[in-house]
Amino acid sequence: MQEMILMKDQVAKLFTELSEEYNVFAPIKDNGYIAYRKITNVEEIEFDYFNSKIPPKEILFPQMEVLFEYKTDGKNVIEIEDRKDLDEKNLLFGIRPCDAHSFVLLEQFFAFGNYQDEIFLKKKENSIIVGIGCNSPKSTCFCTSVNGYPFQKDDMDIFLVDLGDKYLVEAVSDKGRELIQRFAWLSKASKADVKKGQELAKKAEDLITTKLDLTNTSECLESNFSNKIWEEISENCLGCGSCSFLCPTCTCFDVIDENAQYENRGRRIRIWDTCQFCLYTLHTSGHNPRNSSIERCRNRVLHKFSYYPINYGLIGCVGCGRCIQACPVNNDLREIIKKINNIKTKEEENIIA
Repeated sequence: MQEMILMKDQVAKLFTELSEEYNVFAPIKDNGYIAYRKITNVEEIEFDYFNSKIPPKEILFPQMEVLFEYKTDGKNVIEIEDRKDLDEKNLLFGIRPCDAHSFVLLEQFFAFGNYQDEIFLKKKENSIIVGIGCNSPKSTCFCTSVNGYPFQKDDMDIFLVDLGDKYLVEAVSDKGRELIQRFAWLSKASKADVKKGQELAKKAEDLITTKLDLTNTSECLESNFSNKIWEEISENCLGCGSCSFLCPTCTCFDVIDENAQYENRGRRIRIWDTCQFCLYTLHTSGHNPRNSSIERCRNRVLHKFSYYPINYGLIGCVGCGRCIQACPVNNDLREIIKKINNIKTKEEENIIA
């Protein structure tokens, strides 16, 4: 399908037509930072931004989510009421390539094993992702080191490129093609528009200076589980959880039952949690298998760069750099990976010697 052009002064018209069928989520300014929210007015959309502080994963995997509600007879559960909103259609507008790929990783996790998360998977199935190329990556971005790049479009339904006063529009999936065909008023892109998009893609990729070699990182992590380097890596970690709460691929959550005792009703909810908290793995007996920041910092890194590759054949990090930007003690994941890779290098040097 040929690329199309969406003029920026036509976005309001697009939103009007889309909002008749979809819950539209887009980047907006929220208390001084960028976040993805359901919008009711196109003027809320923030078009000039680097990336959101809070990842858009909260659209499909919210910080707090009701799993189901139930009725009791005062003692026993007598009826369970499932969610009734899962068939609603969502459209995620303006998602960056790294965050679009995070939904692929989340889907791998929630669909893994014998017991799948039907709530997340249903919402993902009913969602269309309209992503946009990253013209100006931040200095903390390293998507090209984790098999991504600023204009990666594979994980989207529709891909946009910001050309200044207009967007270059390309359908990627069947869902995207079906949607674009409904907007006959879109104009066809010229060869000059397509060429400019290609030039922007090359320029953006050149701006990413971090180059990490992750070829043998998974194997190196497995063989150095007890290495003393973890003491060095975790030495200044505060255990605040900023890295994981702002990570688009972290999936830790807690489940809580809330009971309205006098109404014989209740609900089961899940809320974001993190393996960086000391209480996360605390047993009722008092035993904690990750009793120090050493074990907790190690688990976070192994989860992304060892467990994910082993279980899914994918790196569990999208290189968005949010954890680097948010860490109050400047722990840099890129430097951690370099230290781990350096273990392997030293071992090989010793063998050669």
